[in-house]
Amino acid sequence: MLTRAGDATAEVASAMAWAHDDDLPGPVLLELNHRILPAGEVVVDIGGDLDIATAEMAVRYVRHVIDCHQGPVIVDLAALGFCDARGLSALVRMAGYAERAGRPFRLASPGPPVVKIMRITGLDRRLLAPPAGGPPDS
Repeated sequence: MLTRAGDATAEVASAMAWAHDDDLPGPVLLELNHRILPAGEVVVDIGGDLDIATAEMAVRYVRHVIDCHQGPVIVDLAALGFCDARGLSALVRMAGYAERAGRPFRLASPGPPVVKIMRITGLDRRLLAPPAGGPPDS
């Protein structure tokens, strides 16, 4: 499907997953979609919870996007509500897959809780693009 935003067109695809975890009161929602920007970059949006119940699906989705498109890959985390250790591992696996495929990979717009855990683990230096004009904050 093609969508039009201003003068830019982008290919958009979506997937939604519900996973049931007996320890949680209801279904867990993971929203995945991607779009191809006119410059050829692929932006994958991950929303909801990236955790033990949803991480594998997110990795499969991003691998598929990498396999189908030749441009750089940006994973936008602006709509990510929660990320546990399994979610962080999924992000590392996505980055590794992109690297092996020869695609530049970076994360964009992580919220403060995700940035905090990435700094604690040192993943911010590997996965987050430095702000314009300098290296990431320590």
